[in-house]
Amino acid sequence: MDVNAYPWVVTAKILGKILGISERRVQQLREDGVLEVESKARYDVRKCTRAYIAFKTQETKSAGGKNPLEDEKIKLTNVKRRIEERKLQIMEGGLHRSETVKSVMAGMLLNFKAKLQALPTTLAPKLLSQTQLPVIQDIITEGVDGALNELADYEPTMFYDDSDIIVVAEDVEEGDNE
Repeated sequence: MDVNAYPWVVTAKILGKILGISERRVQQLREDGVLEVESKARYDVRKCTRAYIAFKTQETKSAGGKNPLEDEKIKLTNVKRRIEERKLQIMEGGLHRSETVKSVMAGMLLNFKAKLQALPTTLAPKLLSQTQLPVIQDIITEGVDGALNELADYEPTMFYDDSDIIVVAEDVEEGDNE
């Protein structure tokens, strides 16, 4: 066979340039049985191109047919969706910012602590003249309940940050008509 008579029979170096791979990769694919040698380290471009395309197609299918760029776009879309869901939960009152919760709870607990610490001072004069146990118990219970009401009497709106409030156009129009 006269290799010069067939212009589509080329060396590994030329085949590599045609396929966009290195000469060494051409040799590896030959060793793996993907590419066939025509004669003396020369390759038929037509056969090798078909074989290489089939190899790459199979390689893509075995990788799950996933496109890494498409995967990243899907991940980004999912993150954006989760962010928007969280924003909606905040606006609907189902989710509160941790900074806001910490601030509100710290204020409530400080007020509760102050009421508890004030109990001896406020209750002592009332208890001083009492000798009957049920009356003493009622006075103490009343004082403790007053302190506990500090925790029970909270406004849900305290947990909203100004940036969490949404104004709907309908609400504004209704407010203007009143």
